[in-house]
Amino acid sequence: MPDAYVIEVSGHTVGIVAREHEEDGFRFFSSSRDFNAMEGGNFADPSAAERVARHLAKHGNLPGNGQRTGKAG
Repeated sequence: MPDAYVIEVSGHTVGIVAREHEEDGFRFFSSSRDFNAMEGGNFADPSAAERVARHLAKHGNLPGNGQRTGKAG
């Protein structure tokens, strides 16, 4: 399984997630100022990061129900 994935929203690269070897999950690194709110966030998997990025693009803020880490809470 790859250690890093590109995260795209509407055909535009917004960042990457890289596997955290010391812990479970993936760390997000923003490549667009509009997604800096996600910078350093830990996600359960690349799909979780993409869902949050799509929410941020649509609503202009991070989800408030624990989706940032891809875990319920």
